[in-house]
Amino acid sequence: LSVSVLFDLLSVRWRTDDLKAASFYTLIAGVAGALGALVTGGLAEDAVEHRGVPESLVEMHETLGSVAFWLFAGLLLLRVAEWMHWIDEQRVLRIAIGLGAVVALFVASYYGGSLVYDFGAGVRPQG
Repeated sequence: LSVSVLFDLLSVRWRTDDLKAASFYTLIAGVAGALGALVTGGLAEDAVEHRGVPESLVEMHETLGSVAFWLFAGLLLLRVAEWMHWIDEQRVLRIAIGLGAVVALFVASYYGGSLVYDFGAGVRPQG
């Protein structure tokens, strides 16, 4: 997902169709992968909370992950609307949404790392 935004940023400087296409197709793949992460994360949430992991940390990770997903999904809808020529190209809006979504994704990832490395969420106990 972040690479899609990077391609979009590069396409502002070098206005090539190849960079726009790379951004669009990596965004499609990223949103599909993020949907899978939301589903599997929801399934894992109950097991993690029963292992003593702070619920507030789990909720923060889940909320930020959902925000990132919906921002990227909205970005994909914007890109489809542009591609179908339903609207004019919205380069500044695309960049703003993309950068906001990347920030949400990176902060969600930080909390996810804390869940695993600080609290052992999703890690099988040894012994």
